[in-house]
Amino acid sequence: MSEAVASRVEPGGSDLRVERVRILPLTLPIAQPLRYTQGRVGAFQRIVVELSTADGLVGYGECRGDQLRYALLSGLAGSLTGLDPYRLETLRWRIAPQGLVELFSGTVAVQAFSAIEMACLDLIGKATGRPVSDLLGGRVRDEVEIAGYLYYSDQAGEDELLAQARDFVESHGFTTLKYKCGVLDPSEEMRTLRRLREEFPAHGLRIDPNGAWGVSTSLRMLAVARETGVEYVEDPAATLAKNARIRQQAPGVALASNQAVASLETLALDEAFGAIDIPLIDLNWYGGFRAGVLAGRMAELLGRDVGLHSSMETAISQSAQLQLAACLANLPYASDSHYPYLLDDVAEPLTITGGRMTVPSGPGLGVDVDPDRLEALHRSWQETGFLSWDDPSGAPVPLPRW
Repeated sequence: MSEAVASRVEPGGSDLRVERVRILPLTLPIAQPLRYTQGRVGAFQRIVVELSTADGLVGYGECRGDQLRYALLSGLAGSLTGLDPYRLETLRWRIAPQGLVELFSGTVAVQAFSAIEMACLDLIGKATGRPVSDLLGGRVRDEVEIAGYLYYSDQAGEDELLAQARDFVESHGFTTLKYKCGVLDPSEEMRTLRRLREEFPAHGLRIDPNGAWGVSTSLRMLAVARETGVEYVEDPAATLAKNARIRQQAPGVALASNQAVASLETLALDEAFGAIDIPLIDLNWYGGFRAGVLAGRMAELLGRDVGLHSSMETAISQSAQLQLAACLANLPYASDSHYPYLLDDVAEPLTITGGRMTVPSGPGLGVDVDPDRLEALHRSWQETGFLSWDDPSGAPVPLPRW
């Protein structure tokens, strides 16, 4: 844990200035290991940024947990004391300036800034008594549809994945299912996709192989996607150029992305490539709330709808995702969420009813973080350290995998 405490807020300064900063990595247990094309997730690991003011307000932000982000956030902690949380542009140019790092999707600096910005807007919302969605321009919806996210577990195959889908639909009322594929041989996953459609004829279906397929494999898979009425395929291949070729040769299936297109710059760049139809906005990867709103407006101007990507959030960033989703008018798709897999959390669990989550209406993010739970999950990280997501075989997995 990194901690820095300012001596005092300067006379005449705002009461909202940051007096204390803590950087808290967490390890959170999940219901099952999650396999994807390049590895296996055995627990969710996040880094929480906690900003406290002299008068007792506390703002929370969050990003993915790994050594690089932790090192950067820990190094920044001391310089954040005395910070006025309203001065977000000055902060952004210090940490993740336009044109230097944002071109590269999900960079460490961009994600570190997004966590700090989240905590700042949580503070401002608490100080003003308004939810973050009000600070972003106001909500256009009070509920957000959520997609049930289906993963293979250890040694699990088609039958287990179908059983998971049934459980998710029964437990949470999902009407959209997202199938994380690119794990097994494509012929097996084609069969699984057909079975999902047979069992859930009225559900929205989407698939995401994380760029695991080459062009020819993608074209075969997209033929099945078209046959089964998949609403979109996310990142069939890993690059803009490959996805542009796939989209050209397989009309009738929408392509989405949070890999080939995962930043404001790559969203603009794709106007030249024409690789995707639906950018999937991620608060951390795009650089925070304000960048997420800007991405939505850019997509609107470019004639595109958007979806929301998930990065294995706690209640802090799941609430943040809901605040952002509430403000995106061109969001017709159910939002991705890993939240149902969590077995413990930093706050009382958020609920999914009828496949929807209610946008918190309380001040800031609208989530009441439990300090005891936060500390317990930080102690869990102290026991585990940062975990690898490598493939179980220990061998690097090339892209394309098939």
